[in-house]
Amino acid sequence: MNQTPPNPSPDVDPESLEDLFQRLRPRLKKILSHYRIPPQDAEDILQEAFTVAFQKWDTVYNQQYWLLGTVRYRCVLYWKRQRDLREESMDAADLESLCRPQPPSQERVELVQEFESIARLLRRDHRMALWLRYGVGLSTSEVARALGYYPATMRKLLRRCLQRLQKHLAEDPSPPSRP
Repeated sequence: MNQTPPNPSPDVDPESLEDLFQRLRPRLKKILSHYRIPPQDAEDILQEAFTVAFQKWDTVYNQQYWLLGTVRYRCVLYWKRQRDLREESMDAADLESLCRPQPPSQERVELVQEFESIARLLRRDHRMALWLRYGVGLSTSEVARALGYYPATMRKLLRRCLQRLQKHLAEDPSPPSRP
């Protein structure tokens, strides 16, 4: 059965894309400025959103909110692409210059032992998350995948674990005794 969804309000006729753009223009400007999109790229984002809108116009239930959401989504994608471009554009020499020299192996062993003694204040799964993130060097999304969390949840969890450890160290700077 091929049914079209009912209008959200029976007394409102579906409007054209151009009319909707004119009506939403201030809100679109506000979204673009909120995401700090440069003016030359804002036009591209709007063109992408309106191209998709034009293709799907007849199937969209609430055109106003769909268009605003699409522009927001395109803004988020813009900054993700910018971040990826920055990461890809760095060459090995630049990355090496940013790397700190590694401590001698004995010092590293002592740091690991100190971390383990301090981390005993946390639950086992929280210790594992910290170890995977900062000991092994996995990204937040890799740690989340390994432990079965969502990436956003993992970022919050890691931040809270670090805050808890910092608070404890501020109260008692000597590491807890090893069992």
